[in-house]
Amino acid sequence: MGLHCGYIVATASQTDLLEELSRHTGEFTVDTVVERAEDTELDPGEVDLMLGELDGRAFLVDTSMFLSDSPDMIVAMSARLGTVVGCGAETVSGSYWLTAARAGELQRYIFVSHAGMTRGMAMGDPLPSEDKHPLVDISGEGVFAAMAVLGLDPSPWLDSGPASVVKYDYSREAEDGPIAAVRREHYERYQRSDGEQLSEITVVVREGSS
Repeated sequence: MGLHCGYIVATASQTDLLEELSRHTGEFTVDTVVERAEDTELDPGEVDLMLGELDGRAFLVDTSMFLSDSPDMIVAMSARLGTVVGCGAETVSGSYWLTAARAGELQRYIFVSHAGMTRGMAMGDPLPSEDKHPLVDISGEGVFAAMAVLGLDPSPWLDSGPASVVKYDYSREAEDGPIAAVRREHYERYQRSDGEQLSEITVVVREGSS
């Protein structure tokens, strides 16, 4: 139960997506390839990502949760790749994020952190999926609905593969820009105190755990 990763999805090949990420941040090295995405083994001690493509669209599972939550980078990448979405959730702390961009222009931005802020923030027009499937959903359905309504649902690829394990060295952070500046200002205005932050952390029971 719950979602604990991010996604970067784009109207591009996986090669182009990785090259564009390398332009903005650290080094990426393709490690192993598996036939099915569900068979991928990610090293919990490393920043292992999972990469693949299907029908002209590229999908990256972001275990770092930093790459997909770099809004200004996502917008910049869309200038070359077309439509790019960075989104995800860390449902223990109640954090949810979404950046949707097309041709270098921001379409929609959402950032919510129940543990860190008393109010979330949003920019741009709501996506058609948000009325029925809001982004803030502990199951992760809102995150997947947002990608699907933009034509970039990774579910078919996750169910079929193939996938590559990609090592990421996190040697260079993506540069912040105007969206990050607005977020910093919002966070400073609505930041919770330390005691409040602890009270907003949710215990998530994963299926199969004892």
